[in-house]
Amino acid sequence: MRKNYEKPVISILSGTSEGIYAASGSSGTLNVVYSGVWDRWTSGGKGLAQVSWDKINGTITLTVTLNDSIDDAETNDATVQKTISGRTVTFTFASTATNPLTLGFHLNHNTSIDNLKIESFDYSVT
Repeated sequence: MRKNYEKPVISILSGTSEGIYAASGSSGTLNVVYSGVWDRWTSGGKGLAQVSWDKINGTITLTVTLNDSIDDAETNDATVQKTISGRTVTFTFASTATNPLTLGFHLNHNTSIDNLKIESFDYSVT
């Protein structure tokens, strides 16, 4: 899956409120590729993904949604912050972080790691 960031367009329409409303960000691309099983253990295992980006400057917030509840997540860069909520993991990191960035998704609730898949991802840059 590859998503391209599109810079916002400013339009002026008569009859609208004063002000400019625009999102900040930078041009570039970010891609997440799920490789499959990284490790397995009795109660589950770990899925492996890689994130790579190009021409992005700033803080990246990447939200990954998987098809199963995630018990833990890891990266190969200690500066990356993570938040886990059910099937969704949000990673926040500087564009200067390790690129490509390795992601590990842990299942520890007696479910098959072989069935783990990334359903979607989205990102923003600030």
